[in-house]
Amino acid sequence: MSAPPAFDGATAVYGLLGHPVRQSLSPAMHNAAFGSLAINAAYLPFPTPSDKLEAAVLGLSAAGVKGFNLTLPHKTAILPMLSEILPAARAIGAVNTVRNDDGRLSGTNTDGEGFLRSLAEDLSFDPTGKEALLLGAGGAARAIAFALLSAGVSRLVIANRTEARAESLAADCKARNPARSIETVSIHDLAGTAPQLLVNATTVGMGDGKNPVELEAVRVREAVIDIVYHPLETPLLTQAKAVGLAHANGIGMLLYQGAAAFTFWTHREAPVKVMRAALLEGMGTEK
Repeated sequence: MSAPPAFDGATAVYGLLGHPVRQSLSPAMHNAAFGSLAINAAYLPFPTPSDKLEAAVLGLSAAGVKGFNLTLPHKTAILPMLSEILPAARAIGAVNTVRNDDGRLSGTNTDGEGFLRSLAEDLSFDPTGKEALLLGAGGAARAIAFALLSAGVSRLVIANRTEARAESLAADCKARNPARSIETVSIHDLAGTAPQLLVNATTVGMGDGKNPVELEAVRVREAVIDIVYHPLETPLLTQAKAVGLAHANGIGMLLYQGAAAFTFWTHREAPVKVMRAALLEGMGTEK
């Protein structure tokens, strides 16, 4: 892997705004990509509490920072601060990537694109005409829901711990996809579901040893994807492996949404292999 260029007055700065961001793997991924392509740029984490977001965005824009990602809890709060919101992000109602063109801030959302690419690359799964059960109704779940609908799922069922949030997401999806089968179900009553694809878009399983759902209650027919990536094998994925289902963790979505963001900023094809290696190294994993 090539060493990144030395920082100087021409170094382009990119970053991540969120709270917390200390454990993020995005800096390692993007800095490896810049180094690989000999782009004079650096990607930095910017810890940003909610009440400091507007000040941070104004400051970074004024300082000439070329672009940044948004993570929790800023993906919707950023919307009023942007000059332009691209259609995909407007439909989702959340932005995870911003480009700064001489003070004009354009926002997009690469989460859905990253998710669909992970389905294809990591699971060889085509959601067209399939039934999907989505656990969660937060920012990532919103992007995934709209991505699955755009990819042509025949039926989308949304389950969330707070049922009102699931119903709100379903209503938003239905408003843009009125002819599609979009339903909600209690996360405590999944016995009647039998999806071909199960997606966990909650944080359950992220180092807590918990499982968002028992596969005995959900008769998944083909594949399971858990967007959690720490640990690499969550309790849900352990269950999926045990019953012989195709399965993938969240590294792929993280990688491919990052690759799409990289291209949005630089207009260059992202070096995906280099970025994947940096992510796995950051996880302390060799592959």
